[in-house]
Amino acid sequence: MDTDVRITARDGVALATNIWRPADERPAPVLLLRTPYGKDDIASYGGNRPNLFALLEAGYAVVIQCCRGTARSEGVHVPHETEAADSADTIAWLREQPWCDGNIGGFGASYQGAVQWQSAELLQAIAPTFATADFYLAPWYSPGGAMSLHTVLTWITANAAGEALKAGAAEDLTEIMRQQFDVLPTRDHPVLAKHFPWLDTVFDHPEHDGYWQRLAPAAKAPALSVGGWYDIFVDETVRAHNERLIIGPWTHLSTDYRSANLTDAHLRFFDQWLRGRPDGSAPVRIFVMGVDQWRDEPAWPLPDTRRMDYFLGEGTLSVVPPAAGSLTYRYDPANPVPTIGGNTLAADAGPRDQRPVETRDDVLCFTGPELADPLEVTGHVSLTLHVSSSAVDTDFMGKLVDVHPDGTAINLCEGMLRARYRNSLSAPELLEPHRVYELRLDLSVTSNVFLPGHRIRLEVASSNFPRYDRNPNTGGVVADAREVVVAENTVHLGRSRLTLPVIDRVSAT
Repeated sequence: MDTDVRITARDGVALATNIWRPADERPAPVLLLRTPYGKDDIASYGGNRPNLFALLEAGYAVVIQCCRGTARSEGVHVPHETEAADSADTIAWLREQPWCDGNIGGFGASYQGAVQWQSAELLQAIAPTFATADFYLAPWYSPGGAMSLHTVLTWITANAAGEALKAGAAEDLTEIMRQQFDVLPTRDHPVLAKHFPWLDTVFDHPEHDGYWQRLAPAAKAPALSVGGWYDIFVDETVRAHNERLIIGPWTHLSTDYRSANLTDAHLRFFDQWLRGRPDGSAPVRIFVMGVDQWRDEPAWPLPDTRRMDYFLGEGTLSVVPPAAGSLTYRYDPANPVPTIGGNTLAADAGPRDQRPVETRDDVLCFTGPELADPLEVTGHVSLTLHVSSSAVDTDFMGKLVDVHPDGTAINLCEGMLRARYRNSLSAPELLEPHRVYELRLDLSVTSNVFLPGHRIRLEVASSNFPRYDRNPNTGGVVADAREVVVAENTVHLGRSRLTLPVIDRVSAT
């Protein structure tokens, strides 16, 4: 093992690197992990997603490097900006080493996975866990155009605290760690921005513009994509996957992956792409909630998916379109619907009882009849809403919920659309007040069996805070708004519908 090896980037910046090589010293395939969290972090060595020592025992060399400007590497850390170039320089250096046989793969989770996508064209294979190939869609903004506020401020708070300590500004830590979500303007975090200026960059690019598009990778490599139904990246995990996909019942902060045997999955995958050994694994392996079972599948989306519409009525969900009608609620950005569980970086992320928010006047609930037979929903969930608003811009949220016989209402997946982005995430268009529009919301993905006696529920609202930033309803720049407008938002019934990916092959056992 060699520690603190200095690999020099093209601009002279030294990147601190740890290298483990097989004991026999013969040339071996290399597995590379580049991380902003420190190459000496014990979390990179053990655990089971995958276990580093198992990779070494299987004959791989393992290289862990601190990203530019983090831990022991030189330079300044600007998220995503130099990862492609630094990865390229590191990979070129590795291929020149006598102990590297020329075959290099990438592995790692979260930011470490995003780095792999940025260097995918230079690697034989990658294994991004809880990661994204499009940094706008996840984790910083969303497929519906709202900022993922909780993720942005939580992650940047941790980074700003580290930078403050490095700068000897411990007196700023109290303000940094206050982590205030409920401020106006939303971007008003001067101490965070002082120590981690990239926060202002995120606020400066609310559209899916050239900045985000420039950071997106231009090419792909064979990928083992690992995600969780309640992870902040799950939408992009399934969209970006190509060779193999594993989705478990995890949040971003889950720690126990033993039931999925991810170390073995990594070894089989890398053995195929770096050593030419056949891997007989199924292309897709998912955890089906409700029946709590792992299952292999031939493809994603599942080939036998049947898209089924459930129409919104007066508090009901039905396969039969109801008579025309409408339901109106007031969305006040000063009193947003609070986030409970779901796909965030919070300790209480994941499946949680939603009844506390369902009693609010600004949350509409549409509930189907009690099920006599099990119903499996696995795949992409979507919502088509016919809506109007008194405001020139507002948000609409949808949440799929499994209602248990005792009334417990467990969230499965959710999504939103900022109305100005109804036609394009890069070309906003304001609303004409009171005009009816058809909006299509991506409610993400799930796999769940609604058991007999359970009911399907859809929640519709205009906020989910602080998972998403609040829309002030003014039509101006959301992050700069100091004032808010209360919106009267109306859902028009008859053609508004929830579309579920139904799989007709489950039993109640």
